[in-house]
Amino acid sequence: MKKVAIITGGTSGIGLATAKKFLKNGYCVVVASVDTQEKIDAAMAELESLGEVSFSLCNITDRANCEAAVRLAVEKYGQVDVLANVAGITGKRQSFLEGDLDDTMKVININLMGSLNMALYAAQEMVKRHTGVIINVGSICGLMANSEAIGYHASKGAIKMVTQALAKELTPQGLRVLSVAPGWVDTGLMDQKAIEYGGKLHMKGRVVSPEEIADVIYLMSLPEAKAVNGTTVCADDGYTSFKGVNMRPQVLSD
Repeated sequence: MKKVAIITGGTSGIGLATAKKFLKNGYCVVVASVDTQEKIDAAMAELESLGEVSFSLCNITDRANCEAAVRLAVEKYGQVDVLANVAGITGKRQSFLEGDLDDTMKVININLMGSLNMALYAAQEMVKRHTGVIINVGSICGLMANSEAIGYHASKGAIKMVTQALAKELTPQGLRVLSVAPGWVDTGLMDQKAIEYGGKLHMKGRVVSPEEIADVIYLMSLPEAKAVNGTTVCADDGYTSFKGVNMRPQVLSD
């Protein structure tokens, strides 16, 4: 029987790259996402050419939507082996003193509570089979203060601790829970100035691609990664360790 992965945010950016990665490796995939119809249609056409995939319209802040996405996976494919919680937003890039706490709460609700909503329903299915992997996409902003707004930092810092707490609770029931923390990723929304500046902060002199993050997510889902649990794996090309590498005379080649 094929393994089954649910990918949130799977119609664009890291989520789309992750859905492609799992399909190329023989998984059945449920894409749980909200997006424009045009983007959904384009993404699904591309994904359907790679393997067996289904779409579930899913606002991850809506628990009923999350439950429906997991139910679709179970009813159509029989099980849930992997949940990749990729969906998220950065929110407005503004100072804390500007005081838009409504936006802060929106970011926290999507990035943190949305991931918890999906994790709950996926875990309830996984424990029945005493196996499964939940991978939460965090951020370097969950590990260090960076350029994003307070809501993004708060949500991603919480993802780090939620990952640890969930692993502690769910590991005795056969599950693994971990987080992948990307550096700056070119999802198609960064302008050239940001790409050039961000590239100088990474070891290879460029920002990270969505496909590189998808590769790490997939690798962490494998049985060979079973020792990786309750922790955050940095997929940041050295950003958190060597930020400012642009000051060196030469960056590393690919």
